[in-house]
Amino acid sequence: MEIQSMIGVVLLLLLLAGAVAVLAWTDHKSLWRVLKAFASLTLQLMVVGGGAWAVYHYNTMWISGLWLATMLILATGWCMMEGRLKHRNMLIPVAGAVTGGCLLAGGLLMWCFGSKTMVPVVGVLLYYLTVSVVRMMQTYANSLRHTVAHRAYLTANGATRIETLMPSVKRALRASVMAQIKQMAQPLVVAMPTLFCGMLLGGVQPLFAVVAMLLLTAAAFVASVVATLLFLILAERFSSLGK
Repeated sequence: MEIQSMIGVVLLLLLLAGAVAVLAWTDHKSLWRVLKAFASLTLQLMVVGGGAWAVYHYNTMWISGLWLATMLILATGWCMMEGRLKHRNMLIPVAGAVTGGCLLAGGLLMWCFGSKTMVPVVGVLLYYLTVSVVRMMQTYANSLRHTVAHRAYLTANGATRIETLMPSVKRALRASVMAQIKQMAQPLVVAMPTLFCGMLLGGVQPLFAVVAMLLLTAAAFVASVVATLLFLILAERFSSLGK
């Protein structure tokens, strides 16, 4: 896809400047947030776009592996920052959840579409995974904090540790998939997925774009469940969460 008219680009930028000016006149406090959001988006696009350019340009296993590792590290760090859990040794559970969920679901999708789709596939899965993992961690930690007395009561009556944790596990699993459920429940004409639009703009046939979106949605759901299970297993083994 190429830009057909620079005049249209200039007009769009002028309208953007006008919209910013209107916001500055009506609500200057929100203007700073908007500018920060644009700056953050631009920076992220430059970083991700530069990595994607290197992957496509050099097309070597080492470059692809380095880009994938970088994205997984950034996603893990984002989950750690947004989760804000004050427990020891949380890095292993979070990293294991993000890496395991992304590699399993992403590997299956690349098996379906080919290795050249790694950049968009990993990008979509990591978006869903970071949201799911953060919500799941927070829900699980809050549930454990509010069920201390109940778990102690169950333990005193002979329940195993797994049995005492099951209510919190169910809440965590439910929280991890709610984002996907909400996305699937929205009509396509109301919330057109960015990737679907990108595929159409890139010249992909609409039928293939629909199939790809369905497979990506299914993979994101699987990745969220797998990430939740890995996090719970690793958190029980390596972290102080719930202990």
